[in-house]
Amino acid sequence: MLIISFSSSSQNIEEITWLYSDTAPFHLAKSEQSPDGGLCDYLTEQLIKELPQIKHTRLQIPNQRITKYLTEGHKACHPCMIHRKNSTPRAKYSIPTTVYPPFSIITTTANAKKISQLHGPTVRLISLLTDSSFIFGKSAARKFTNEINTVAQNTGINSKASLSWSSENESRAVISRLNHGYIDYSIDYPFVADYYNRNTKLNNVVTLSIDSPREKFVLGAVGCSATAPNDFAKKALKIINDRLEQNILPSEKYQESQRKWLKNTFTDFDQYYQQQILQPIAQPSSVQQEADQPSGAGR
Repeated sequence: MLIISFSSSSQNIEEITWLYSDTAPFHLAKSEQSPDGGLCDYLTEQLIKELPQIKHTRLQIPNQRITKYLTEGHKACHPCMIHRKNSTPRAKYSIPTTVYPPFSIITTTANAKKISQLHGPTVRLISLLTDSSFIFGKSAARKFTNEINTVAQNTGINSKASLSWSSENESRAVISRLNHGYIDYSIDYPFVADYYNRNTKLNNVVTLSIDSPREKFVLGAVGCSATAPNDFAKKALKIINDRLEQNILPSEKYQESQRKWLKNTFTDFDQYYQQQILQPIAQPSSVQQEADQPSGAGR
């Protein structure tokens, strides 16, 4: 845990607890291979640097605890969330911070051939989720976009899914179960499979695109607890959004911290980052938007 203290306050915000989890490649310890940490770590680092008048605490907890922490109304924010247009009772969210590729099917090479033959090379998700011959698995805290969440709810797959409850590197636990044949497929970002294929021995996974007419990308955001006292989320996001717009999002260093993880499986990253992140903040009418699900943790 890292604590940085300062005596003054800003907009009546004296402290922010930054929540993160042991989930690669979203959060990683700094190393020679990853000098800036994981996909969401550099953003946290820059927000702390840009807001020196506030006391910042970094707290590592499992993904499900992140959701619980926000719901309970702690003065906390999570930097790695899926952006949605509307806030919920759990969280209020910043302007979009990054753009991810759409969710994909992650499976083994052998199962990919079977799935493609039965459910299409661009997978018909409802068809696959209702096929009882394949075992679907995910981490217990994993959430998806509205479209995929609706499909999962309508097919009842959540009640039948093989869940991983590991609190240590939850994405690795799912990839390991795929490699060992305990589950047949999962749903996650393609860059998750790319990370394990390039950096670990758990390299027997491939991705299949999902047939989705709406989901061409997924936006990320910072989320802060909506039920924290004294209008914490509104005040925190006001200064967070200001720093994002003015210094962080236009920074080439920040864009490179995202490109490093995303470009290999998202060739249109630069185009979408320009359209979805930079163009809106360049317009005077840019307004704060809100989201609800963690993109990394309970993403």
